[in-house]
Amino acid sequence: MKTILNSRNIKTGSMVIAVIFSLSLALSSCKKDGNNNSLSAYVIATNSAQGSAAQDFYLNNNKAASAIAYGSSSDYISASTADKQGSFKNTGTATANTTFNLSLTAGQYYDVFYTEDNSAVTAQNDRTAPDNGKAKIRFINLSSALQTNVDFGVSGGAKLVSAIAYKGASSYYEVDPTSVFALYLSGSSSALLSIPAIIQAGHIYTIYVSGTSSANIAFHVVNEK
Repeated sequence: MKTILNSRNIKTGSMVIAVIFSLSLALSSCKKDGNNNSLSAYVIATNSAQGSAAQDFYLNNNKAASAIAYGSSSDYISASTADKQGSFKNTGTATANTTFNLSLTAGQYYDVFYTEDNSAVTAQNDRTAPDNGKAKIRFINLSSALQTNVDFGVSGGAKLVSAIAYKGASSYYEVDPTSVFALYLSGSSSALLSIPAIIQAGHIYTIYVSGTSSANIAFHVVNEK
């Protein structure tokens, strides 16, 4: 029996298949909140408040990370872009210790720190890879005991950055992964704190200092990439 194909039906069927395929791609690329993944920003939440309870981190009243202990950080949190309200709360409680605005740009990465005076510090990350054999770091002063400016440098060597105010952040620097760093009061040549941070070539880090008195200043490392 000879079969006769209707070209109009074939064309119509092909169009239906194409539409279904396009819809499937669109649905597979969406986040649960209806935002496209390509429009996401990414946030690491860190509890830098010495002596604080573990913190829950919220974006627009939605819990994004739980029980972040002092000196600890969340993984990167994917968030839809636009202006958002961030907050930190003691784990399991409903009252915010601090509430702040976040302006997130698509494809960008951020650190958000809960600080010792119940506020937050936000810093945008630079994820450009360092040269071969190098690591990349920046420094942030989050110690409420260091209200005066501080310097950071290579221990026994040159200073990398000077006059970082409380809650201030440096630029990023490429360094040898075997480097040991040091914290100084600004203008001093005597190290206030040795920073033997463990870092690896090819990675990007933020090193921050915290502490409520000169006796308990400590350093911490956030691995950003």
